[in-house]
Parts: sequence; structure tokens; C-alpha cells
Amino acid sequence: MANIELQHGKEQQVDVTLVESGSVASVSLNSGYSAELVIRRKAGKSFRGEVVDTLTSADSRISLLAGGEVGGVATANINLKWNTAQALALPNVTTTVYGDLGVANNATFADGQVKYHIRLTFDLIESII
Repeated sequence: MANIELQHGKEQQVDVTLVESGSVASVSLNSGYSAELVIRRKAGKSFRGEVVDTLTSADSRISLLAGGEVGGVATANINLKWNTAQALALPNVTTTVYGDLGVANNATFADGQVKYHIRLTFDLIESII
């Protein structure tokens, strides 16, 4: 899978498709789920570097969708969003950063139990100002 490109200062949306192993259709996440994505710089070999951005379903920067499939192809069931102000808050450098997207059933989220986990890699693209 290719890295996701995010350009500094540009409003954008990114679709992510979560499919369980052995299934053709994407998982239905539109009811009873919440999500959080923390994007960080690497610190040496560790993924515990500086936080670049945090998105949550509670702040509507992550939309969880019904999912499914059309013509044997899984449809996107997670949408990540950056408005212009949020994209301007990203570092204005060309670099690679990493995010862990956790999707939890609301009944267990308070206990920190994540049902689905996706590691995402982003290429931040510097804007010429």
C-alpha cells in the first residue's frame, strides 16, 4: 500500500477501507463504533515521537460508514478529514509520519479495547508560501 499524501494547508479527505480477513465486503462501522487516529513523527526507531495531529470520530474528523461491497469490491468505510485550518496546523515540511487508527466498539472503548487497528503512513508535502 502506498503512503497517503497530505499537503500542508490543503483541505482534504482520505478514504480508508477496513475489510476483515476472508471477507469481500468492508466492515459496517456506522453504528456503535468510535475511532481515534494519532499521527506522530518517528523518534529514531520509536513511534513515540512528537504528535503531529489527532483525529477522532467525536470531533467529526473521522466518519465511520456502513461499508459493504459493490461489484465484488469493498467500499470505503472510514473517512479522514482535514479542513484548511487543520491542514495549516500540520508541519510545513516534506517528511513521512505515522499514525495508528484504532476503531473500538463503544461498549468497550472506555476500557481501551480497540477492536480494529490500522497503521497508516503519511507523506507530508510542504507548501510553497
